[in-house]
Amino acid sequence: MDRKEDLEATGDRFRDLILRDPRAGDDVRRGRAVFLEEVGRRNAPSGPRGLARGRRRWLPIFVSASVAVGVAAFWVFVRPVTFQIGEARPGQLGSVIEATDGRTVPVSFSEGSTLLLHDGGRIRVLSLKRGDTRVLVEDGVVDASIAHRAGAPTRWQFEVGAYHVTVNGTRFRMAFRAGGRSLRVSTEEGSVAVSGGCLEAAKTVSAGESLEASCPPRELPAPDDVPEAEAPLPPTRDLAPTVKAMRTERWRELLAAGRLLEGLRAAERANFDQVCRTATAKELLALADAGRFFGPSKRAVAALVAMRARFPGSAAAGTAAFTLGRIVFEKEHDYPQAASWFETYLREQPSGPLMGDAFGRLMEARLRAGDATGARTSAEQYLRRFPTGPYSGEARGILAR
Repeated sequence: MDRKEDLEATGDRFRDLILRDPRAGDDVRRGRAVFLEEVGRRNAPSGPRGLARGRRRWLPIFVSASVAVGVAAFWVFVRPVTFQIGEARPGQLGSVIEATDGRTVPVSFSEGSTLLLHDGGRIRVLSLKRGDTRVLVEDGVVDASIAHRAGAPTRWQFEVGAYHVTVNGTRFRMAFRAGGRSLRVSTEEGSVAVSGGCLEAAKTVSAGESLEASCPPRELPAPDDVPEAEAPLPPTRDLAPTVKAMRTERWRELLAAGRLLEGLRAAERANFDQVCRTATAKELLALADAGRFFGPSKRAVAALVAMRARFPGSAAAGTAAFTLGRIVFEKEHDYPQAASWFETYLREQPSGPLMGDAFGRLMEARLRAGDATGARTSAEQYLRRFPTGPYSGEARGILAR
């Protein structure tokens, strides 16, 4: 009798395991339930003879169930984690994921976790290993729902500008504004730990709590400090000064309101080259973002080059170098040039807020450029500075080759 009870318990565990697989769709689960019911019906004893036959049938079922449980459990814990963007687009490590045009973009992971990017959100999935996931949040609002599996390690880390968010809970929101270097974390379930940035020590944000952190902006040169050779162009004869002033004011208003695409188009109508010679540092960065997000990228390059020419040595000029590196890496696949720009940022801003990301991207650019020696050097430098940073897995992989 005890043996039968053990077998029934094993069968129950097997049933629960295959029915509660979080990755199975509704159709798959219904099909599994029908299959299990049919197995139970066919093996149910009816009378003394049926009971004897049922007992004889228990042995192969027990063996099959034991094997199935072992295989299923092994598959659950070793199957590689994947993710998809939206309804069907497969995700790739390191690629930019953005929410634009007023849309929200869901990112679904095969182990059950989900991220939801709101309009303007920008992230990258840097590392995706079972039990250890790293995500870079570049800007915007992200809702996170992290699945925790019993008996399996779950470790999620978010690099949010200069901040680090380590997940202990399951549901929370991050709102990051890269321009203002501000972060707000609100936890709905569980808890998260926030460190880095302007925080003197790590802070725990439990369910129902929120944390706001903001680093003071750095001083930028005044927009009037423009070399005399770069004075604004005189108005054209066929364009009335009043109309030109209205157009100029329009692109400024749109950029200030965060309407980047409309601001970019207004700047193009107002003579983009002239706009780049009169815009403030903040406006140039906004134009660069608009060019990167909405195209053409040559507008972003023009705004960033103007930034470096007009405000040399400033933090904004360093950010421009970093962004130029991203553009030539992602859009033009010119990895040697990308490496040069990331080196420029690190030389000009050795303690800047993008320093860790610049080290990681420099390592990747050198590797893709075929500079194995340089990539190893960058990997060693990165691990010395950031032994548990978001690119540490890639760095160790390079050194293990």
